[in-house]
Amino acid sequence: MTKKEFKAAMLRGLGRCVRAVEREPEKYRDLVLWACGRDIAYDTQCEGSRSWYVYTMAKAYPDTEPFVQAAEKALRKYRPNWSWDLLHLSELLLFFAQDGYASAWQALEEKYREIYAAMLARKRRPPLVFDELADLERLGLVLTTDRWAFLRIAGDFGRLYREKRYMLDGDFAWYFAVKGKKYRKTMENAAKKDENIACFMQREQAADARFKEPQKETPPESLKGVPLSRWLDINGDTETKARYAALYREEQEPVARAEALKAFFLCPYPEEPTPLIADTESACDELRFVAWRALSQIRHPAVRAFALSNIANGIRTPENFALLTANAMPEDEDFVEALLREKITAEDPDDRHWAGMTVLDAVDKDGGMKHLLPLLYEHTPCSCCRESVLRSMAEHQMLTEEILEECLNDSSDDIRRFAEKRLKR
Repeated sequence: MTKKEFKAAMLRGLGRCVRAVEREPEKYRDLVLWACGRDIAYDTQCEGSRSWYVYTMAKAYPDTEPFVQAAEKALRKYRPNWSWDLLHLSELLLFFAQDGYASAWQALEEKYREIYAAMLARKRRPPLVFDELADLERLGLVLTTDRWAFLRIAGDFGRLYREKRYMLDGDFAWYFAVKGKKYRKTMENAAKKDENIACFMQREQAADARFKEPQKETPPESLKGVPLSRWLDINGDTETKARYAALYREEQEPVARAEALKAFFLCPYPEEPTPLIADTESACDELRFVAWRALSQIRHPAVRAFALSNIANGIRTPENFALLTANAMPEDEDFVEALLREKITAEDPDDRHWAGMTVLDAVDKDGGMKHLLPLLYEHTPCSCCRESVLRSMAEHQMLTEEILEECLNDSSDDIRRFAEKRLKR
């Protein structure tokens, strides 16, 4: 593998990179050092970080110290921002700390105290994204390695709830769901004596109770957009769907028309798609966007003809590719493959991701285009989608032992477990 190929495969999380480092460590040293200093996952919120993956590559070197130092340096320089770098860095340093690197644990503790002090000093909540809050919760998750660490951090979070009026119920919902559940008895017992822990537990339970309130069986009049569309898709009968379709058709004002069409974000529009096709050329940006989104849910010959006409006119957007893929006939499969390879060659990860998902949906629908699954495995930037591709390949008896062996070192925990089970390891 060239270094360029290695970096591309590493950004996708493919297991071949671990093997390549084990065979030729010095060839890829600078790229592994680079990965120690930043989050390299495509979508960390869904996939999780790739800290274990990078850690495994770093451990292939006789001297791990430079990789530890690279992660420590990046963590010290880190300032709260809307990214997942801190989660990657803190998880990676925890692995190193568990190997005996005291400096790694010290770096984690210093960053936790730094961000916690900033939270205590803050007077009001920011109007948009609260970066410090998100980072403090992520650090708390990483640092909670036993029940004593849980009590310390739950107490810290409870103090923030008690002293800072800007805090809202459920601000640490992720931490409460993961660690609070694990240490529930410990928390309940400690809350009887520690007012900070008691406050943490009460504020999180209050948010949890509101979240779990039973929903009405029928949608309230105020239900709009995606929630309404989800309700229609699950619960809507033919008459109800037709009523919402009529509301869209009869509306003339573009923004209001777009709002009415959002009822079909997830629920397929139940009538002829002609008005939606016309609205893809609206002068209103919002209406154009919603029309394309709603069309993607429809399986209809008119949508296929529209997509093919667009391609003939040079329109090769991800949205149009999705329409064609979802509505493709057997005679379209070679064309779809050619378009998919165009998107792979362009190396736009978002475009590749979108295209891969639409092809996978088409395969799952009726098995058509299953010959493209190995291409999706190779090029999707998202490990969650790669797992879905692998499961589809297994269903169609397309998995090889070579692919499964590579998956033993994949960046995804779920893929590694899947491969171990298939190989009976």
